[in-house]
Amino acid sequence: MNNVELAKKVEGYLKGSAAKAKKFEDLVAVSISLLSENNEDMFVAVREGKILVDHYAYNDNNCAVEASAEIIDKMFSGELSFDEALANGSVQVKSGETAKLKALECLVPSKKPAKTAAKTSAQASDKKATATKKTDSAAKPAEKNAESVPAAKPVEKKDAPASAPVAKAPEKKPASPKGKGKKK
Repeated sequence: MNNVELAKKVEGYLKGSAAKAKKFEDLVAVSISLLSENNEDMFVAVREGKILVDHYAYNDNNCAVEASAEIIDKMFSGELSFDEALANGSVQVKSGETAKLKALECLVPSKKPAKTAAKTSAQASDKKATATKKTDSAAKPAEKNAESVPAAKPVEKKDAPASAPVAKAPEKKPASPKGKGKKK
């Protein structure tokens, strides 16, 4: 992939981030030297709230980096985090502030790996199955004994405020058979 193709892809990835770009107060300009046979350049910048991406070097940059086209593509598509790319050495900062490169990451669309999404849905199914089992086991004692206390406890826990202790006794107090509340 050459710098012209990559610039178009990156521009497409960042297209939906115009509102986020308007929040940038300072100029962020990152010049990217692509590791290839032709040593091509491109840049990504946010200036006056607008995202600029083009296929040439940006000489008045805040940060200059060097990486392969594939790594830049993965970073701006959301497949590879900027921190991870810097930590593993696949992106090297040649000059300027690393923070300026990292500032662009908030413009990148977030992607969840397919394995994580499948795992999350499997966990949700497990939770539903567990909840069903708990409901079924709580209902069985109630069927056997109408005055069963365990069936009533889960309802009290759900109605209780989050800050209230779970072991707290109900507010109703039995009436005293002696003087009905008179103190001597």
